[in-house]
Amino acid sequence: MAVVLVCGVLGQAAPQAKTKQTIFIFHSDEFWLNLHHFLYVLGRNENKTRDSSRSAVVNAPRDQEQGLAKLSAAEQATWRAAVSFYANDLSKKDAVFDEPLPAITNALAQAGDAKSLRSAKLDAGVASLLERAAPIYRKSWWPAHHKANVEWQHAIQKLVDQHGDAILTFITKAYQMNWNPAGFHVHLSGYTNWAGAYSTTGELLVLSSLAEDIKDIYGLETIFHEGMHQWDKQVFEALREQARKQSKLVPNGLSHAMIFFTAGEAVRHVYPDHVPYAVKAGVWQRGIAQFKTPLEEIWKPYLDGRGTRDDALAELVKRTGTDKGL
Repeated sequence: MAVVLVCGVLGQAAPQAKTKQTIFIFHSDEFWLNLHHFLYVLGRNENKTRDSSRSAVVNAPRDQEQGLAKLSAAEQATWRAAVSFYANDLSKKDAVFDEPLPAITNALAQAGDAKSLRSAKLDAGVASLLERAAPIYRKSWWPAHHKANVEWQHAIQKLVDQHGDAILTFITKAYQMNWNPAGFHVHLSGYTNWAGAYSTTGELLVLSSLAEDIKDIYGLETIFHEGMHQWDKQVFEALREQARKQSKLVPNGLSHAMIFFTAGEAVRHVYPDHVPYAVKAGVWQRGIAQFKTPLEEIWKPYLDGRGTRDDALAELVKRTGTDKGL
């Protein structure tokens, strides 16, 4: 909101100050969301899913055992029953794509640190189980998880204050799309999913405060990465428009590879020595290697100011798309 000051001659207004755009709004106190995610990743570990060995969640079982040592036998039994419930149900689903998990995540984010889930839009069985586990989680794990959330928020907020405007200008200019003027809400949780961060319906961005590989400057890159996912439909339509002109199909993974590449370059714009997350974490070797060279040869020159967005998108589709009917 612009502020008008009275100065000089009475009634003469000073020029209006330009309001700095809100980019992110952080939430570090959401008890129920943190409890849900902890049970979710522990359930996946109990199921021995392949992703339970990923760095963002691999320490969850040890974290659990340290907390269980503080509990009575009855409390331990209640907690293990909650983990087993998740293992047999919710933990078998993907946190991003499989309902009811996105709906649960949204409902628990809205619940914040409420005393109960009575008003939450949740399945009664899930709500009841979380309420039984809540005092145990609050006693053994929440203090440490909440502390990590607060520390992560303070560190990343400082970086956003310093460099957020420059990074936002870089990516909105590249994509020629508008950021939410009210900013995106970032919900912090000790654990989230195997990736340590995800975005889902309702413009909900969820990040792990305990995942070592998305702290500090990599946390900065990751929140912009997740924010850019809010453009997924628009980006796909822009790519599909170019694909139609060439009778091609947009390849799966191209738009996500573009986000990895662009977010990394945006941070390099303010930290020239920054090694992008996709390089540091070996993301290119996880099924999107075919896009790395085209992005370096086509998208990077565009990001550096050469050519137009649509020409770059057209060339990316030409290099990576498949002909219809093949």
